[in-house]
Amino acid sequence: MGQRTLLRGLTLAVAALLPLYGPAVAQAAESAATAAVAVCGHTGAQPTLQQGSTGDATVEAQCELNLATKPSKYTPIAADGSFGPATATRVKEFQRCAGLGVDGVLGPGTWAALNTWAAQPHTCATPGTSATAQPAVCGHTDTRPTLQQGAKGTEVMELQCRLNLAMEPFHYAPLTIDGDFGGGTRSRVVELQHCANLSADGVVGPNTWAKLVDWSGRNAYCTPPRPAGYAIDGLDTAKYQHPGGAPIDWKAVKASGVEFATVKATRGLNVTDEYLATDLVAARAAGLAVAPYHFYTGTAADTGGAQADRFVAAVRATGYTGQRAGDLPPVFDLERMDDGSGRCPTYGTVGDAKAWLDKVEAAFGRTPVIYTQKSFLDDCLGSTTAFARYPLQLADYRTSITQPPLPAGSTTWAMWQYTDAALFPGVEAPATGDVFNGTQADLDRLANRTSALTVSAPAAAADSAAAATSCYGGAVTVHYGDVLDFGPYWTTSRCNDINMRVVGGDAEYVVACVKFAKTGVCNRWTKVGRSWTTIATDVLDDTKFTVPNGVDLEGSSATIQIAF
Repeated sequence: MGQRTLLRGLTLAVAALLPLYGPAVAQAAESAATAAVAVCGHTGAQPTLQQGSTGDATVEAQCELNLATKPSKYTPIAADGSFGPATATRVKEFQRCAGLGVDGVLGPGTWAALNTWAAQPHTCATPGTSATAQPAVCGHTDTRPTLQQGAKGTEVMELQCRLNLAMEPFHYAPLTIDGDFGGGTRSRVVELQHCANLSADGVVGPNTWAKLVDWSGRNAYCTPPRPAGYAIDGLDTAKYQHPGGAPIDWKAVKASGVEFATVKATRGLNVTDEYLATDLVAARAAGLAVAPYHFYTGTAADTGGAQADRFVAAVRATGYTGQRAGDLPPVFDLERMDDGSGRCPTYGTVGDAKAWLDKVEAAFGRTPVIYTQKSFLDDCLGSTTAFARYPLQLADYRTSITQPPLPAGSTTWAMWQYTDAALFPGVEAPATGDVFNGTQADLDRLANRTSALTVSAPAAAADSAAAATSCYGGAVTVHYGDVLDFGPYWTTSRCNDINMRVVGGDAEYVVACVKFAKTGVCNRWTKVGRSWTTIATDVLDDTKFTVPNGVDLEGSSATIQIAF
């Protein structure tokens, strides 16, 4: 992807190389069977193979199976030319991945699909598991001579094959295994050396061979480099992170250290992402700070307001309010057209973009984040400074920079999307990776996890004397239907009580249930009016007080402040 066109739209086009499933694949595979290719460089002969087969075609099949299944986290099998039980098992696993009949036999249809999967990145709906590393995974040679640009022969084919297995394929396009150590192979060696913290000289000596053999033989990859100096990770998702309908395991994403996510909500006037409702809710429930985003299309004049209306309706339907703990501001994706042309939006204007921003800000009471890049604003919107007050999520995939360039008028950025091919546990396809420009406390403030964005001090009301503030000292605003995680608000000191009042909406009363860590059940139900009312009292002496299950608010439409 070029430096000027670092776009979500094109990112998704890359991810669209993910597999097709079902009978259509089998038919396509059968019809393509005559186009036999030696992806691994052993032989173009592709006879029917089954358990007991031996020879070059078996080595080619084993090597291609390794290339085809490692993107799905399958540890490579031995490419030893002997079709034994391990090879039969891997053939069956591949056939399931490709939507073929599962018989463990490499016939024309399986060969055709295997050629395709081995030559370009695909993922299985169900990932493999790590197993014992194999020493022979490409089958060319066990010799490890020092190699550099200009070298040719079998050892170079072994190098190229292992590079394809060692480099994460959704970011590093597979090399042609032709035995010619040219500039492309040298560049790939340098990338491996950077990943492995080796001297990046492009020469394959003993240390480079050792790392290459290690990574290519087990469930490991060189993944795109992460910018240094930024401690907090995030990712962006859409339907393309669900290959074959695979769900995202958001708990696994959170457990890997990711702290925030932006989830695609809508595009233009007529597209709502099919995974919006599940991903936005599940990511927030897993503990991530989450924002929905809208891809702006300027394909017709003056549609910004209408696009905003669609976005607001779609995200409200998921429960997003912008005001709950964990809610990041909504994100406006302002970039080049996503049709592969790289053109500026035909009818995109500053005024139309502002129409979206103003409507969404009014709807959620949050200043939206703008996803864009300096080159887009310079080329397409005349280097406008009209967006200088908005937080920025900037896209720039260059590894040579330490931060993305700022658009005219802006003084800082909030998030940097630094790659379109990050791999995250729990996500079955590559996703764009982000870093946050700040501390955890800064992210918490942006995500309504501290008082900075949502506090209305109890002392401001005449009837607030009953509100206890010994632990937190403020009030968090929540809405009907929210589940509030109190974790970020507690200190190690003992809390006296929790108080609540209704401050908006049409509810005459609201029923609130506070679930304590001690019992895991509701301690007290209370009907409250619009004055402060104690709804729970701390019974845990000298213990950090948490409410891991949150507070369920039930009743009519209401806005509630909770103080403790």
